[in-house]
Amino acid sequence: MISQPLPVTACLLALAAVLAGPVPMLLDRSGWPDRSPRAALALWQAVVHTAGFAVVGAFLVLAAGPLGTSYRHGMHIFLTQVIAGEPLHGLGAGQLAALVWALTVTAWLVALLARTALQNAIARNRHRGKVDLLAERPTRHHGVHLLEHPAAIAYCLPGRRSRVVISSGLVELLDTGELAAVLDHERAHARGRHHLLLLPLHALARAVPWLPVARLARDNSARLVEMLADDHARHRHGGHVLARALLMVAAHRTGRPPACALGIGEHAVIARVRRLTEPAAPVPRWQRLLAYLGSAALLACPAAVLVPCLS
Repeated sequence: MISQPLPVTACLLALAAVLAGPVPMLLDRSGWPDRSPRAALALWQAVVHTAGFAVVGAFLVLAAGPLGTSYRHGMHIFLTQVIAGEPLHGLGAGQLAALVWALTVTAWLVALLARTALQNAIARNRHRGKVDLLAERPTRHHGVHLLEHPAAIAYCLPGRRSRVVISSGLVELLDTGELAAVLDHERAHARGRHHLLLLPLHALARAVPWLPVARLARDNSARLVEMLADDHARHRHGGHVLARALLMVAAHRTGRPPACALGIGEHAVIARVRRLTEPAAPVPRWQRLLAYLGSAALLACPAAVLVPCLS
């Protein structure tokens, strides 16, 4: 059993490095995520969050481990000191620097997530107000807001008071079945709270776009949530109907929906159309289970190192 702070810190940093580089690149090149987007989303979330937990945990071990005869004992002593209101007692300069680094990274990640969530909420509220002011209500479709605009527009404005927004140009472009498929796609985004899945990944990619795991996790997860919504609409209307609608919207699109919204034709349209019209064999249930178990195991790795220290 590894018992010294430096080897444990090295193991956690190595885990973070693997999850920040090779793993997302391999996952990005894999073919199975498009066949099981829900399991793939869970794995992407686990990769990103575990990398962050591992970095913070590594420096916590480096800071507190030397306080005891083993890093587990040291972490126990550190927790006792924190509860007693003396967290810095017995820490040398190097340990103090490691603790400050761990707290700084944690505070930065929390602040980054909170700022992005607040900015998105403000942008959604502003746009929701504009939609409520300009849109035609009621429409023939329950909960749908219709804008008078010649372009083909369809997007979901997510949140607690979600909106599905379409344009008159879209209504004129699509037939009844295609329009119903598009609406069900957008409603799936609202019901599934897909924007919450994307929030931490968008926040991280905005802060460190040069980091492979941040960029790849954001782009792949955006594609996968669209595929989740595609699956919902396909089950009700058929893959070919939705595929035709996707191609029509993409071909007649003249702009982009607001950044705070989820638009049907924004991500991987060709790959999604091929997936809808030429469906591949589904991922076996045991492999999906393996992906979920792997996600849980990844998230448990830093905890497995740190939590026993506190016992």
